Amino acid sequence: MIDLRRIALFTRDQEQDYRLGSLSKLFRRANIEVVTEGADAPAGSVDLVIALGGDGTVIRALQAHPGTPVLAVNFGTVGFLTQSDREHLDKTLVRLLSDDYFIEERLTLEVVYRGQTWRCINEVVVKGSTSMIEIHCVINGRRIHSPRGDGVIVGTPTGTTAYLLSTGAPIVTPEVDCLILKPLNEYSFSSRSIILSGSAQIRLTVEEGRERNIFMSVDGGEPVAITPGEPIDVQRSSVSARLVCFEPDYFFRNLKERLRW
Repeated sequence: MIDLRRIALFTRDQEQDYRLGSLSKLFRRANIEVVTEGADAPAGSVDLVIALGGDGTVIRALQAHPGTPVLAVNFGTVGFLTQSDREHLDKTLVRLLSDDYFIEERLTLEVVYRGQTWRCINEVVVKGSTSMIEIHCVINGRRIHSPRGDGVIVGTPTGTTAYLLSTGAPIVTPEVDCLILKPLNEYSFSSRSIILSGSAQIRLTVEEGRERNIFMSVDGGEPVAITPGEPIDVQRSSVSARLVCFEPDYFFRNLKERLRW
């Protein structure tokens, strides 16, 4: 269980009633300090983050506080990573303060390009804007494929219910230790995604071609311009994403309730 002394609240926007005052009062009664501006709290300075929003809010909270457990409550639309809806917030917090929960560890990625490193929760996407591009995919030092199409996605099991879902990639349960490599709209009838070991080391290199506007995006963040011939290295991060969970079968519950599976 977590020794709760300091909690950060991470909100989606300023337009909803998050009841921050009453939440702070509840935690003060339990001798727990609350930081209401969780996005501004230094990484490692809190014991728990409560993300009030949708999946985007949860991803931002995990990015801002690597290694810190995140409790996600749905104040958004889909909220596939969330554990409960806003209507059940009080009950959720009672369970939290009663130590009636468990921590789920999820694989994340480390993405390195030109000496800069990004931490990735869902997926890293490399693609062009208007023309097809060819990307050489090297796995553990061996080139396995060079798909020609819109680009390539490398994702985590968490990412299979995000962008990867819309590409037709398989849904992978959170505890599976793997990475997913998916060509985007490859110009081939035989195009398939491939599931790799969680320890796989991936190098993506874009071949020189007609396309001049090639970019990389990590978890849907700001695009980073990519130069053909410059490698992008992707591998498992040493820091996992840690989610506070209450029900062992919540993943399948969310598949049915959020995605109508």
